[in-house]
Amino acid sequence: MRKLTTILSGIAAGILFAGCGSGQKTADPNVIAYPLDTCLVADKKLGSMGKPHTFVHEGREIKFCCVGCDDEFKTNTAKYIKKFDDAVASKKAAEAKPAEAASDTEKAG
Repeated sequence: MRKLTTILSGIAAGILFAGCGSGQKTADPNVIAYPLDTCLVADKKLGSMGKPHTFVHEGREIKFCCVGCDDEFKTNTAKYIKKFDDAVASKKAAEAKPAEAASDTEKAG
């Protein structure tokens, strides 16, 4: 009976944690969220080939349109990490511009 309880508890925990990765935001605040709406490798719209393949690589949430992009990512990892980092920087700059514009307007007024 004890073994059965342990097994069932493990299955329940697995199901619970499997559902945690389905949202847009990453559960781990130390992981940089994926900044694009396209595949990092193929540039295809995420979801266009089914559920995106998502994983964490060196503290970055990576998303592919399909698991088939994995080999290309492994072959040219530095190229795709740079693309990811550039997208994160671009997104941060775009988010900062409205705040800067508001600040400039307040100074002028």
